[in-house]
Amino acid sequence: MRKPTGQAVIEYILLVLMLAVTFAVIIRNTNLQVYRFWTGLSSQVASPCVDCKVNPPPNF
Repeated sequence: MRKPTGQAVIEYILLVLMLAVTFAVIIRNTNLQVYRFWTGLSSQVASPCVDCKVNPPPNF
């Protein structure tokens, strides 16, 4: 009978951590593009008044 070492638990934790970091990087890099897309779409649907200035996108 093998002695339990906990290696499977460590590998599982590392896998979950790697996936979380990967998704965090993907979300951070695409956040500005998604914001610009929805802002452009909403300004076409309901354009601001003639004298109104459109705010620049935030710096993420």
